[in-house]
Amino acid sequence: MKFPFCSGLPYNETILPNRLGHETQAEVGLEIHQFTPLVKVQCSPHLKPFLCSIYTPKCVSAKPQLPCRTLCEQARSECAPLMNTYNFQWPNSLRCESFTTESCKEVSLLH
Repeated sequence: MKFPFCSGLPYNETILPNRLGHETQAEVGLEIHQFTPLVKVQCSPHLKPFLCSIYTPKCVSAKPQLPCRTLCEQARSECAPLMNTYNFQWPNSLRCESFTTESCKEVSLLH
């Protein structure tokens, strides 16, 4: 999958549909585009890897790898205050509580 937003990540095989039910790259592009300003202001080094794990998940044994809860929590804790400043809430579709830590060993967390 060619997707500029998620270029430079440690995997290059992705799979759709993703956890949010997007079935095409166009759907993914429309949805993930809303996060571009947050990535550009670098509220968290964990935001882009987390978003890409949701929208363009790594393909593992022909299935999407589940997002890492720890990565989500780090991105949320670092970006939510900035979002709140502009009256935006962390999206319900990205609730960290709905993810597990199972895939976290697969993800190299940035320190």
